[in-house]
Amino acid sequence: MRTACLKVGVLATSSMQMGEFVRLVQTAGHRACASIDASASLPKILPDVDAWLVASNYPESAKAFLEQMDASTVPIVFEDDVLIDDIELSPHDLRVRRARRLASKLHFIAQGDVRDRANDNLARAKYVWVLAASTGGPKAVADFLDGIPEELAGVAFLYVQHINDDTMQTLKQVVSKHSAFDVYTLDTPRVIREKTVYLIPPSTQIDLLDNGVITPLGKPWQGDYSPSIDQVIAKVARIFASRGGAIIFTGMGDDGASSSKLLHYRGGEVWVQSADSCAVDSMPASVLATMGDIEQGAPHELAKKLVARYTQIATHGHSSELL
Repeated sequence: MRTACLKVGVLATSSMQMGEFVRLVQTAGHRACASIDASASLPKILPDVDAWLVASNYPESAKAFLEQMDASTVPIVFEDDVLIDDIELSPHDLRVRRARRLASKLHFIAQGDVRDRANDNLARAKYVWVLAASTGGPKAVADFLDGIPEELAGVAFLYVQHINDDTMQTLKQVVSKHSAFDVYTLDTPRVIREKTVYLIPPSTQIDLLDNGVITPLGKPWQGDYSPSIDQVIAKVARIFASRGGAIIFTGMGDDGASSSKLLHYRGGEVWVQSADSCAVDSMPASVLATMGDIEQGAPHELAKKLVARYTQIATHGHSSELL
């Protein structure tokens, strides 16, 4: 089935790059309907587009404009520019490869209604935390979510539970009962919104696109675990970095240990459920063995700490000590 043609806005750092981005959008099969040079004067009102293509090296003068974009419901794609594997390509082949990469990202945006117009009252999430669990996880995560109030703004959760497809609906019912946030399974691409819990499916991998679109990929998870905690945390580390976090709850095995270290290096937070409150403490213990002294607590204690953290940020603004 042919992908819908999107109206794409382009934010480039020069007129030359702007022309290059417009050609990339057109080669990818979409329409560039707004072209903005970040080195010149910027509009006060965002043009009406389905997605933005943004230069990754945008100038400081464009920061406020990017923040305005970030507060909207429109997905943003940051242009990868030239990657290591591209170096030996001819200019023509390089343009084709970059257009294919862009077309792949825009394809996921064009699938379904990722702008979630039914929930336009909820902003794009600023902070994304992975809630990771295996044996005993549903009860632990339910205890955690009981402590998260509806008014906590800016935060979304990706719940990764080792489980099979047959029990996903039951898991959703349990989470919905204990969560003041909206709860969604991922059968279509979605913008990651605040005050929302997303249940990661065991039957298909997911991907996080630049600046907060989450999408199922339609192919099985690789490795020993379905879904894979390590793969989800690694994606959050890549996209959200210091705005990402992970809490490793009760569970058997070591899923999450390697990617938790990556998230920590990227500036994100990693917490674990305390051993005395776990049904099985293997997963938290494997993270502790990899990372050493990090935040620990029973689920309700970790919820209280997370609420205090973002309440303080909302009150006092961004702080490097908090992030």
